[in-house]
Amino acid sequence: MANIVILGAGVMASALAMVAADQSGNTVTLVGSPLDDDIIESINATRFHPTLKVDIPESIQAIKESALNNNTLLDATIVVIGVSSPGVPWAVLQLQQSKASPQCVALVTKGLAAAKDPLLPPVTYADALFESLNGLPLLGIGGPCIARELAFGLPTLVTFAATDLQLAKEIRNVFQTDYYRVAVHPDFVSLEACAALKNFYCIGVAAMLGRWKLEGQSAKNPVAGLFNQAVLEMNLVCRWICQASSQNTQHSEWNDIAFDLPGMGDLHVTVGGGRNSKLGTLLGQGTKLSDIVEGPMKGVTVEGLDTGRQLLAGFNAAVASGALNANSLPLTQCILNSIQHDQLFDFDFSKLPAQ
Repeated sequence: MANIVILGAGVMASALAMVAADQSGNTVTLVGSPLDDDIIESINATRFHPTLKVDIPESIQAIKESALNNNTLLDATIVVIGVSSPGVPWAVLQLQQSKASPQCVALVTKGLAAAKDPLLPPVTYADALFESLNGLPLLGIGGPCIARELAFGLPTLVTFAATDLQLAKEIRNVFQTDYYRVAVHPDFVSLEACAALKNFYCIGVAAMLGRWKLEGQSAKNPVAGLFNQAVLEMNLVCRWICQASSQNTQHSEWNDIAFDLPGMGDLHVTVGGGRNSKLGTLLGQGTKLSDIVEGPMKGVTVEGLDTGRQLLAGFNAAVASGALNANSLPLTQCILNSIQHDQLFDFDFSKLPAQ
């Protein structure tokens, strides 16, 4: 059916490779980044993935970066960028050097980058990559997906988004299995924005979890209330980012994708565990951000924290100009105050606007 090359051999990239290999007719090549040599060696020696902790099917070819040649990418019908955000320049360089022209480039990597003009909203990685990839068709993959669960074949619902909806449907047919169920959506930029923002808002929801754990309770009411507020604010901020995007074609018909799998669904699993959730929990327990990043989470990359830092300048400018209503975004401001001013996280429910 398709010749799929996945750049990166981390847990999510490798789990997605297993899904692709489940479709008969697909050929799948997993290419390790410069940091993945140990993973590739383990797979080729024992078929065991040391961080995902599952056996990788024999049908998946695993190669190191040093074994990657231009023909591997030139022959690909689909290329998946599956590295973490620091590895994106490496993945882009491989595509540029090979002059590959696949049917599409699919993005598992999520994040925001500061706009060239600090008064403007940040841009998604999709915007940042578009020119570098010479206009190759892009497809975003978003939604609640824990890599290890996917690798074990647990039912997983995700969304593929592309401005060309027919392309999204065609790529869905390549990946969809009985357990990996794919919805399609035309608002590619919104999906990419939600995928980054959910890490940021996870910090706030997890902080509420940490606050009540500190007080010796397992309070669900405040956590549920703040989860709902996080989704509402994610939708507003997502819309603000998308309206400034050079790739957004959905201005006239806003789809509120934050209330679907790429936003609300993904936020749910992110709050359940991981680095963003751990940082938020520590904030909620009364620890300042500076003490967290120099203490229990020193040297740990937290995607939501990076997203918040990219939001700061544009968000503050938008509030000052009236482009964003500060009263509608109390959780956003609370998280950003912890990042910008090293304030203790102290969300005041009385500040919530009447719905």
